[in-house]
Amino acid sequence: MPLLEVQHLQKVYTSRFGGRQVEALQNVNFSVEPGEYVAIMGESGSGKTTLLNILAALDRPTAGEVFLNGKALSDVRERDLAAFRRSHLGFVFQDFNLLDIFSLRDNIFLPLVLAGRPYEEMERKLKPLAEQLGIADILNKYPYEVSGGQKQRAAVARALITDPQIVLADEPTGALDSRSSDNLLELFGEINKGGQTILMVTHSVKAASHAGRVLFLRDGRVYHQLYRGSESREAQFRRISDTLTVLTQGGENHG
Repeated sequence: MPLLEVQHLQKVYTSRFGGRQVEALQNVNFSVEPGEYVAIMGESGSGKTTLLNILAALDRPTAGEVFLNGKALSDVRERDLAAFRRSHLGFVFQDFNLLDIFSLRDNIFLPLVLAGRPYEEMERKLKPLAEQLGIADILNKYPYEVSGGQKQRAAVARALITDPQIVLADEPTGALDSRSSDNLLELFGEINKGGQTILMVTHSVKAASHAGRVLFLRDGRVYHQLYRGSESREAQFRRISDTLTVLTQGGENHG
């Protein structure tokens, strides 16, 4: 059974003035298997952010349904959504979303604190994560005292510490320099090899070439997808670039 299933998703926004309707998503269908690493790409306005917000249960679709492990997100009551997100989803954002008033350790602990977990359990979960992510020696520092790459590693630790069913990453390399970006992508690869399912929205061809599958959105629809298979990262990079060229030139789906 797919871990994530998206069926006939539609999202229509009505502008505040004049009541003009904008269809951000139209009949989007795809699924993600357990342990997959999927990237979503598309031009600005293609519906990537809208889709991610719906998958994250931050927004509701106008029509259609999202199932996570067979459970319809529409069945989760509004008052239970925050707890549902904490229990099932991990988030990695472009701008890290770390709180400067907390140390890295306390930022990472935050979802477990909100879930009422005991301190001993939090420490037990953090130790192997911090070592894997290379941040064990900076946990007592504050976000403003560390580099962008270190902040993003702390954000990844915060996403993983709840043992989420799926990690949703929104432009995770967007605020990083080239070296930190490469390091993070290698890290995502390792985490995925360990069995973690990842869905990443990105505009970076390099980032997308690390994924096992790339979905391309255009005008609110799934336009095309590429499986990496046994292809090298370099070959997948070229295929993604070629597809984006066709996408931006308005060509037809070339299969």
